[in-house]
Parts: sequence; structure tokens; C-alpha cells
Amino acid sequence: MQITEPFGAIDLVDEEAGPVLRLRGEVDSAVVARWDASGQHHGRAVAVDVSGTTFLDCRGLRLVVRETEAARRSGRMPELRRPSSSVRRLVDITGAGPLFATVA
Repeated sequence: MQITEPFGAIDLVDEEAGPVLRLRGEVDSAVVARWDASGQHHGRAVAVDVSGTTFLDCRGLRLVVRETEAARRSGRMPELRRPSSSVRRLVDITGAGPLFATVA
């Protein structure tokens, strides 16, 4: 029996400014479900690096908003780092743009 792995990945890395959520590949419902099941989520990311993201669905965007919520509550504007045009379009269409400082 072959087990197919999702084509995307999510991890949390510590940087000097604080935790950064890093998304890579196709971040869809299956990848988000795997992240949620891992118990790694804390909602404390100060930035999201989407430079390696080739696809992001609405559930992936909801994860990004949720994982950066604590930063906004503390008065900090979380960064959305190097979004592709398709990721930027999803953020804009959903009205989530004002929730992030976009870094090109």
C-alpha cells in the first residue's frame, strides 16, 4: 500500500525577531490538517514566509491568519514575506491584506 504525502509543508522556525511560520509547496487542506494534528501550532508567529509556496487555499490562509493572531493582539503587524502573485491575489480577494505587512 502506497501512502501519498501532501505536496506541501509547514514549519515554525525561530528567528531573531521571533517565530516565523514557513510554508512550502502546495498548502491545502491536507497539509493544514497534518499541521493541526502535529500540535506545533501556537498562534505566535510574527511573520509568515510564503516564498516557497506554489499554492495556498482558503484553509491555508485561515491557518496563516490564526497563527499570527497573537502578534496582532500585541500591536505588532505580522509580515507576509515574498508572496507569489497567486498568494497575494488570494490575500487581496479575501480582504486579509490589511492583516499583514507585505514584504517583497
